[in-house]
Amino acid sequence: MTVSLREKLRIKELIGLLSRIDVKWFKLARGLAIFIIAILFLTYTTIYVIENKIDIHFMLKGFEEIPPEVPTFDMILFSRALQAFLVLFIVGMVASIMAFLRGFEWKFISLLTLILHSFIIVIIFTSLQIPFMIGVPKASFAIVDASVQNVTFYNASVSGITPEGPVTITSDIIEVGYLKAFRVYPNMTTPNWHLLSREGLNEALKNTVTYMNMSDVRWIDKESEMHLDKLDLSRGNWSKLEYGALLSRSSIRLTPTIAFEEYMLSIFSLLSTIGITIYNTIGFKRLYETSTKYAVITGVIIFAILFLFGIS
Repeated sequence: MTVSLREKLRIKELIGLLSRIDVKWFKLARGLAIFIIAILFLTYTTIYVIENKIDIHFMLKGFEEIPPEVPTFDMILFSRALQAFLVLFIVGMVASIMAFLRGFEWKFISLLTLILHSFIIVIIFTSLQIPFMIGVPKASFAIVDASVQNVTFYNASVSGITPEGPVTITSDIIEVGYLKAFRVYPNMTTPNWHLLSREGLNEALKNTVTYMNMSDVRWIDKESEMHLDKLDLSRGNWSKLEYGALLSRSSIRLTPTIAFEEYMLSIFSLLSTIGITIYNTIGFKRLYETSTKYAVITGVIIFAILFLFGIS
């Protein structure tokens, strides 16, 4: 059985098409692998900094001996993945809109492959940060405002104000569904912590006390369970305090100086964003064969939006 020249050409074209498809999907898979590695790299370096380079503690009455919750691996992984997908979305959206405005074909797979590969820049600059992460001195922070759930006071005596008037509670156990603790001056004004100078910060810490707003307060009095919807605690004593979940917190930096290594970490983070922008700008120009001017405009828009979202 002989094969005609036309059939041979068709077979050759089919093999060439399959080859191009294989290459296209291989590149996409490679880009996806780079994207995943970048997320994991960012996650593990973040964990290292949190566990080894940050000392954070409560500066609120009763909480001093309790180590504050730190983000778990899953929380950090989710945060880093969300940030990476946000970059992917922003770059892809801007590039798609700019291509549409010029009437170019979308080229979704090629564009996605390009953006995924750009995360090699993240891996490179994160690698360059590692020596500075290792060398940076530990920074100390104090929590001066916190919201927590499911709080238990042991051997407690507390006094405060309710909607019905002043009250004093003494009980072996006092349970609170929600508690907000913060430092205030005796006149009940709150310092603007982040605007204070080093001297002003020390003065504010010395002259403020812990105040607490409580909701859903329960205790036992003469074998009867008592309940208050709200209690603003002005003073109290207890032998031990426990809480179930830390909902929010505000902290202040106690370490007076910012080390050179910290500046370098910030610079490399910014350079990483700039690098991603440049990589995708060059790739956009080649993919759509557009002018340098139009590609630069696209890159500027991408960087501006990334910077606006705090991705730097």
